Amino acid sequence: MTEIDVPQVADPEIAALVRAEVECRWPNDVSGLDEIVRYGLVPFGKMMGPWLLIRSSLAVGGEIAPVLPAALAVECIQVGAMMHDDIIDSDPQRRAKPAAQTTFGAPTAIVGGDGLFFHGFAALAECQDAGVPAARVARGLTVLSQTGLRIGNAAVQEIRMGRSICSTETYLDMIRDKSGALLWMACGLGATLSGADDGSIEALEHYSNLLGIGYQIRDDLMAYDGTQAGKPNISDIRNGRPTLPVLLAHRRAPRDQQRLIERLLADLDLPAEERHESMAELVHAFGAVQSAREMSHLYARLAGRALEALPPTEHRNALSELTVPGRLV
Repeated sequence: MTEIDVPQVADPEIAALVRAEVECRWPNDVSGLDEIVRYGLVPFGKMMGPWLLIRSSLAVGGEIAPVLPAALAVECIQVGAMMHDDIIDSDPQRRAKPAAQTTFGAPTAIVGGDGLFFHGFAALAECQDAGVPAARVARGLTVLSQTGLRIGNAAVQEIRMGRSICSTETYLDMIRDKSGALLWMACGLGATLSGADDGSIEALEHYSNLLGIGYQIRDDLMAYDGTQAGKPNISDIRNGRPTLPVLLAHRRAPRDQQRLIERLLADLDLPAEERHESMAELVHAFGAVQSAREMSHLYARLAGRALEALPPTEHRNALSELTVPGRLV
């Protein structure tokens, strides 16, 4: 599970509420497991998961206070997964600071990620004390656990397709189940806890899947368009990940250049920086950056259309703002 890099969401109230929850539960002087948990959570990211959860809740007629513990739960689970991702990908940096594995070592970071998962489930259970009916909390647990398994299956698929070329269709299916499900974890949980009807839940699921694809493609482009990401730009090529720009370039290239792209993914003898530089030249030479950007915009527009099934409110409009192609570089 990766952190999708999205434009800053201008909603200081939601971010402040979740940050206050974190600071109350894990103050600056915590030790042991809680020290690792706090290290992962602070400094704070863009709070996209909590924001989506609360906005989805409000869009179906819910309130903030009963679902606030669930917003914290999503942040904990997503940060825990990122801790594990950084170990899998050997990424030394996250959110502009050393990754947990860099600071504490991989074994401790693994345990820290596990701790964040359990804190997340515990926070979700607190929604019942905050006023959410027990039956909805149980359904929320199902959403959370099934989504996590969906993301895990996609992660296994991504690992197994590493250092090789696949079809763009296979890749898009994989990121729908990885990044789309990441957004659905938040939207689905907020809607379920707030008693949304089946039609609203289905609309938010379509929205999440499509928007997740669009933003993951945008993340893929960061390695090739000069955008500063939250992790090293060479991470994908170092780990042999066939991202969409690479796959599009491979599909358009003549056979000799296709073989070069395949070698750049697979050849561990060359330094990652050199492989990334060569791959970037090929991606640009075959117009893959612009094509990938256009696909990202398309999926974002489709996500916006999915929201039309929800009642027209300021909260639906807020969710829709993330689908405006202009927000994707």
